[in-house]
Amino acid sequence: MVSRLLASALALAFALAGVTALAASASGEEVTTSAPKGPPPPANDALAGAQQVHTLPASLNGTTVGATTEAAEVESGCHVPTKSSVWYSVRLSAAHRVALQLAAAGALDATVDVYHAVRSQLTPVACQQTEGEGKASLSFEASKNGLYDIRVAALASSQLAAFSLEVFLPTPSVGPPGPPLPAGGVSGQVDRIQNVNAAYSFVMRSGVSYMINLANETKGGCVTGSLFAPGTRSFGSEGEESEEGSSAAVLRIHCSGFRLFTPGPGEGGLYSLELTPRFSRRGVQRFRVQVAQAGPAETSPGIALGNYGVARGHLNGDGLPVLRLYRMEITSHSNLTLKLTAPASAEFKLQLRDANGNLIECACEGGGSEKLAHRLSPGTYYASVSARAHSSGNFSLLRESRTITSTAISFTSHKVSAGQPLAIDVTLTPGVSGPVSVLIERFDPVFGWQYYREEHAFASAGLASVPFTPPALGMWRAKANFEGSRTASPSAVGFTYLHVG
Repeated sequence: MVSRLLASALALAFALAGVTALAASASGEEVTTSAPKGPPPPANDALAGAQQVHTLPASLNGTTVGATTEAAEVESGCHVPTKSSVWYSVRLSAAHRVALQLAAAGALDATVDVYHAVRSQLTPVACQQTEGEGKASLSFEASKNGLYDIRVAALASSQLAAFSLEVFLPTPSVGPPGPPLPAGGVSGQVDRIQNVNAAYSFVMRSGVSYMINLANETKGGCVTGSLFAPGTRSFGSEGEESEEGSSAAVLRIHCSGFRLFTPGPGEGGLYSLELTPRFSRRGVQRFRVQVAQAGPAETSPGIALGNYGVARGHLNGDGLPVLRLYRMEITSHSNLTLKLTAPASAEFKLQLRDANGNLIECACEGGGSEKLAHRLSPGTYYASVSARAHSSGNFSLLRESRTITSTAISFTSHKVSAGQPLAIDVTLTPGVSGPVSVLIERFDPVFGWQYYREEHAFASAGLASVPFTPPALGMWRAKANFEGSRTASPSAVGFTYLHVG
């Protein structure tokens, strides 16, 4: 009974409220309703309220829901529009590398930025955008007592949601000189968070050439190798000298490849090779590296390859040998053909260079067997065969050089009578030997030139002669072809004419 009375009272109250509203509307009075309030901003919404990270490692839970963007807020170093940012700050009592790992919940797409704060100025240090799984990770070098502000912001087109942020001190980077590099090479891995570098040491003697081969073994990875001279105290960038006195790299192999290095006078000693990952790529990046003294087949003057000589060898793109160099002496204007025979699975480069190292031609993109053909002047030339990526296998290289020739033809007399014998001379320049054919035609005043016969001869030291007795008066003509030989290229000459009176 009480419940029914209460229900009736509530219904009457709602009805009276409706009548009041209708009456107010009829009298022209404005009716207002209060809009629903949004979620309050997080406590670290503004830079001034950044959440302090006092001890590491730290596991932080945050959210972009309700967060705003300040009027003069610094933009993301990832160069993408953002909104709804929150802030954290960290200060270390000693210089150290700091790592961040962000995991976004829901459908949040975000950036995580690190700025070095000096008074009121923020200098961008690092930035990473979440990937397909909603994760982002980065690391940066923090100076002693330096203040670093961390900004997490949603992309302008993203939904807002919670996230977790891990801040920790990863494994310290390796300093020089590093452990000894095994003679057979070594495989390893680096990444942008826990293992930001690897280093190995080996002795190089002054005046001795060494081959260094670095192979990347992770698809999409890019491990870079930097060689540092003896006495290096800390690793620096090539061509740069840091305030801490780190040395500049004397040689660098970007992503992968091989290089030859020869220490100069007084430069022998214990060298270091540092391996670093591509910091824009997540995950582990694997590599294999090997260093060995270069042999005569890997550096000048190379192995002599005579005409119609066949060189055979084996290449290994993941180690050594990775290159073979051959020297060719060309004594006359020649047509050179290089024929590389290799398995279909082998991705080998075949290159032709002149005496100054200039690249003339390269079969660099294909796989399996390759061929280069080029017309060359007399001189010294080099052919190199090298392995790409992880290719390995046996190969053979055939050189064919054929002297470029020119052919001339003439009748021994230009005033003869029918039935009078003469000769047709063929001259080859330079004076090579080989088969020659001579085509003879007669002229018909109604139907033009007609085939008469073909003669064959053998040129010796550049000379051949074919006997010819014109059987009738009129116009005659002849042309010649040098059919070539194993060492000389074919050539031909057009018609020469004879009038028989």
